[in-house]
Amino acid sequence: MTLLNSGDHRKRHGTSMLLFAVLLPVLIGMLAFAVEIGRMYLVRSQLQTAVDAGALAASLQLRDKQTDVPAAILAAQKFVQLNRVGAFVTVPADSITIQPGRWDATARAFVPGDISPDAIQVSGTLDKEPFFFARALGVSQFSVPRSAVAVKGDTPMDIMMTLDLTGSMTAQGRIKALQKASPIFVNVLETVGDNDRVGVMGYGAMKSKYTPATLGHRGVSYTNTPSSLYPSNDDWCGVLEAGLTFDFDYLRNSVLNQSTLIANKYNGWTPIGAALRDSAHYLNANARPGIDKVIVLMSDGHANKPSGDAPGYALLMASYAASLNIKVYTISLGNAADENLMQQIADLAGGKHFIASGTSEGDLTKSLTSAFKRIAGDIKQSQLVQ
Repeated sequence: MTLLNSGDHRKRHGTSMLLFAVLLPVLIGMLAFAVEIGRMYLVRSQLQTAVDAGALAASLQLRDKQTDVPAAILAAQKFVQLNRVGAFVTVPADSITIQPGRWDATARAFVPGDISPDAIQVSGTLDKEPFFFARALGVSQFSVPRSAVAVKGDTPMDIMMTLDLTGSMTAQGRIKALQKASPIFVNVLETVGDNDRVGVMGYGAMKSKYTPATLGHRGVSYTNTPSSLYPSNDDWCGVLEAGLTFDFDYLRNSVLNQSTLIANKYNGWTPIGAALRDSAHYLNANARPGIDKVIVLMSDGHANKPSGDAPGYALLMASYAASLNIKVYTISLGNAADENLMQQIADLAGGKHFIASGTSEGDLTKSLTSAFKRIAGDIKQSQLVQ
């Protein structure tokens, strides 16, 4: 066995100290770099929050009075400067740029202009934010630009209500709740008065077996969707109960009532994917140019058609809707709905998911009414678009 003498130990100790002395500045430099990068991201996030707040405040002001652009500009500047940003706490007034204009929903672009603006762009720049550790490398400052665009919430929309009329809707008073709650959605839109159109698509039916006219039904099986979007050997479709219309009285009195909203109306299963597919195709083909498009999808069960992977097909059709710039809001009704799938659909298509729970007609009516009101309120509010 070989023993290290004291001289060897001292040599190794000295080598370790020398290596540590060489590496210490490198480690300190890496730590300083990480701190500076983290701070840059923090300031960027703070500034984004500030301009978001300013844009939303200005858009709300435009909603109250579209012609008062100066008031919207003042609101934007005020709310930007209410937010703490960087080392200087407040964004300097001369670093804030506020531009009214219009939002082109088709091109998803902001078009500057102060004639009848429906959107506002707020930009802010911090160009003298100090570095701390980077000063040692000769860099003393950094610049952070951020911007946001918000649209006032009273822009016209084309909206499809896509409603589950399968056999399970007979349980626990669900169909009665739908008959009572769905007209409330149209009432809220009418109260806002934004020149919206609303249509109604029911599901689920088989094209080859459901013949509305022979049953005395007013709806029409929707067969215009290209076959390339159908799964193989699939015959399920949505039923267009009402095309997009400004006539809210017609919707309330002739469509969203007990004579039209009937559980098991089509003698079908629950083809959520087909309902989404046909609603999205109809909406894209018939919506007004430049108008925001929304689907409100309600279900009380689990996707079970087409055979195979029915939930997967529903998610694929949610992505199809998103590709057409259609937002999908979802409602899970009752205690047997596939809340996970409905949440995923809303996430994929840029909407929100609402749960209308309850096991009695009264509870379901109350919660479903609340869900419809919340969706109407959400889609008509001012919103950040860029």
